Amino acid sequence: MILVEPSKPQNLGNIARVMMNFGFSNLIIANPRLDLSDPEIKIVARRAEIIINQALLITNLQQIREDFKLVIGTTARVGGDYNLNRVTIPPNQLLREEFDSSKLAIVFGREQYGLSNKEIGLCDLLVSIPTHSSYPVMNLSHAVAIILYFLSQKFQENNQDNSKVKPKHRIASYKERQLLLNYFEQLIKTTKYRPEKYYIALQAFSNVLSRGYVTGRELTTLMGVLKWIELNLQEKMNKNDQISH
Repeated sequence: MILVEPSKPQNLGNIARVMMNFGFSNLIIANPRLDLSDPEIKIVARRAEIIINQALLITNLQQIREDFKLVIGTTARVGGDYNLNRVTIPPNQLLREEFDSSKLAIVFGREQYGLSNKEIGLCDLLVSIPTHSSYPVMNLSHAVAIILYFLSQKFQENNQDNSKVKPKHRIASYKERQLLLNYFEQLIKTTKYRPEKYYIALQAFSNVLSRGYVTGRELTTLMGVLKWIELNLQEKMNKNDQISH
């Protein structure tokens, strides 16, 4: 789990307790805005203080992005059809298929305003907890508890069902998904797609890739198709240029 710029000792202590409650122990803290030796953290965390003592400290989310195949961001601000950068899923739809927990990270933003748009752009999925419209923003430690509960239930299901045939496919890495996104970008450049829709198309394609848990084989196949289309378009465009001259 990754916390971005936590600033409240009591929240951090409670988060450590919640992590231990649900069997999570690996904590990464990006640019903490508090003293990790604050005695209030120890008072609240109690036995779970060990999680904070062993936490990995980093400067920003970009620093460890490529260490994980799936990075799930969290937000209370949900986007609509015209804000694709903040399209979210509810917690009960997380990990619809088995996934290696060691390659997954769940990211929680600042107490005051959550994750920035740039940080959300580094995430593969975005999850939001449905709350009442009169007071939609939850306390950070409460949100962590709900998300970790759903994740722990999913991991427990996978561990208990020993009869399940384990998937043989490999989930595509972040680098691979970015490469496919680059192929798609090159294709829409070649086709001179509508400039006002350019970035929306890129974001939509990125969202679909992330939510689909695309495998390495699927990704390679899609890259081949996009590259073939792009090459054929270039060939036809070159022929048309020769004819026009």
